[in-house]
Amino acid sequence: MKITVVSLLVGLLMFGGFSALPAADLKEKVKVEVDSVGLHPGMDPGMYVCASNHLHIKGTVQNLSNVAVGRVKVAGQAFGADGKLLGTTAFSTKQAALRPGEKAEVNLEFLTVTGPMIEQVKKHKLEVVEALSTP
Repeated sequence: MKITVVSLLVGLLMFGGFSALPAADLKEKVKVEVDSVGLHPGMDPGMYVCASNHLHIKGTVQNLSNVAVGRVKVAGQAFGADGKLLGTTAFSTKQAALRPGEKAEVNLEFLTVTGPMIEQVKKHKLEVVEALSTP
């Protein structure tokens, strides 16, 4: 009786363990990169100002895992030369799923970084904060 129960539990664990990666591991398997959107004087590649005068950072995320990944959420931070945080934002991919190796566009809009504040941005940080497993 005990052997049957143990065998059943081991079988369930093996099946569950190989079917998908835990969500915490998935975000580590997604790479975010900043794209080049052309040269804007005084701005890093990938940065631009929209018609509403908000700072944007355009980039891509790529699924480096061997399983499909659901929506990916990327967080962004903009800093001044002194390291002071000027603004934060987040963006989630539009695609319901990214297959292994597939890329998706991200476009982070900093609603609080506008006007003269845009010129103060000297550094930025983008990171994947969530990658959902597909059902």
